[in-house]
Amino acid sequence: MNKKVFFSLVTLMLCVVCLWMVVSKGSIKIAEDEVPLANSAQQKSPDEATDSLTDDDVVIEITVDDEKQDANGRVICIDAGHQKKANMKKEPVGPGASKMKAKVDGGTVGTYTGLTEYQLNLDVALKLQTELEKRGYTVIMVRTTNDVNISNSERSEIANAANADAFIRIHADGSDIASVNGASTLCQSAKNPYNGYLYEKSRKLADTVLEGVASNTGCKKRQVIESDSMTGINWSKVPTTIVEVGYLTNKSEEAKLGTAEYQQKIAEGIADGIDSFFAEGENKESNE
Repeated sequence: MNKKVFFSLVTLMLCVVCLWMVVSKGSIKIAEDEVPLANSAQQKSPDEATDSLTDDDVVIEITVDDEKQDANGRVICIDAGHQKKANMKKEPVGPGASKMKAKVDGGTVGTYTGLTEYQLNLDVALKLQTELEKRGYTVIMVRTTNDVNISNSERSEIANAANADAFIRIHADGSDIASVNGASTLCQSAKNPYNGYLYEKSRKLADTVLEGVASNTGCKKRQVIESDSMTGINWSKVPTTIVEVGYLTNKSEEAKLGTAEYQQKIAEGIADGIDSFFAEGENKESNE
């Protein structure tokens, strides 16, 4: 083979190698360009979108996972009243109101054991969450820890954002008279300027929850109080009740309230009341 032919073959081989390298490099570049697209699949889909509320530097996020929607289709929002540290800054008592109230106060403290209302409320709320989920409800928790900063209006907004079928606010009572004991519930009046249109449903919820708690615990059944001064009620756009589970200023009742066994009875009683609320509503609709 002469030199001319040899160099021609070498040149041809070099061209082939160069062409292969160009094609290979192009393939790698295409693969690299696809990486961001693959990563984008890890971003939240519209179904995973969250609603957020803020209080100063605090952000509260609500996430409802469609795959975890429970069998009966009902959504219950539970608010364990108060929190570890009070926030005495003011907020409107209702939408557009000129009257202002503290965003969230510190709550009651047990006279005999020092049991704090915020801790009792959370203990009952967590037990109620478990009980309701066992019964097929979807549950939205306003808080699951004491270290939060959520005002009363924001607590209602969480229930509103979740489009809850019922909003249960758990509290405990106190009195200057040590003998006073028993459970009560609260709701708005029919003349409430902010959400009086919810009165009938809220009153029914308050009635059934009070009956459930009194029946399951054996505590004194006190009364349903209609009040238009409660910020957490006035901001609500869904049926709501506050349940006062007992008195931390009564020696025997405070002792019971501090036990897991009695807290479980309260939770089951509230759940019974919620069941009755929906059952009565369904019966009413079927009769109309």
